[in-house]
Amino acid sequence: MQPDRPPCIRCGLSHTWTLVAVGLLLTACQPPSVHLAPVVPTQHPLPYSATIRLADLSAYAVEPGATLTTDPRLQNFVSPVKSGSSLSPEQWEAAVLDYILARQTFRTVNKKAAADVVLTLHVFVYIDPGVEFKFNHTYVARTEADLSDPQNGRVITHYSGLGKAIGPVSRSSPEDDQSPIKEAVRTSLNDVFGKIESDVRLASL
Repeated sequence: MQPDRPPCIRCGLSHTWTLVAVGLLLTACQPPSVHLAPVVPTQHPLPYSATIRLADLSAYAVEPGATLTTDPRLQNFVSPVKSGSSLSPEQWEAAVLDYILARQTFRTVNKKAAADVVLTLHVFVYIDPGVEFKFNHTYVARTEADLSDPQNGRVITHYSGLGKAIGPVSRSSPEDDQSPIKEAVRTSLNDVFGKIESDVRLASL
């Protein structure tokens, strides 16, 4: 029996409700928050209130060049990034909520109160060291977003966004991953929220 595999870029992503903190992100002496700025407010806000849920935010290390392949078994080449010092799920939730507030996609947003729609986010970061470790590390972030009806939980529509950042080959401390992970996550959120804001189907909800 094959062991469970972590989700991958080209494979179906597990819709688990367990948050896995991004490893290799913060050291103990760093501030207890993270900011995904700069954020440019949208020119196409939606007339809905939204409850925001960050269901997953996980990081994985991949074998050199694996994220660039078309192999559907990419999950065979990734492993979870683990670190004794990481950003808490609550801090990541706050950072993503701050991003969405600054983006102004929805009329109002919250984490728990009743709203017109529920937006559930799953964010996965893949750290690719490059072919034979000769190039910069590539950080690929994928954000999966489900917009659902709060009354019955039915998924109204699904969106997917990709982000990318480059980091140095030498990764001697967790700090080396901090900036590229934040940039990859921010650009993947830009991608997915741009798709939400431009979706003409939402006008008829």
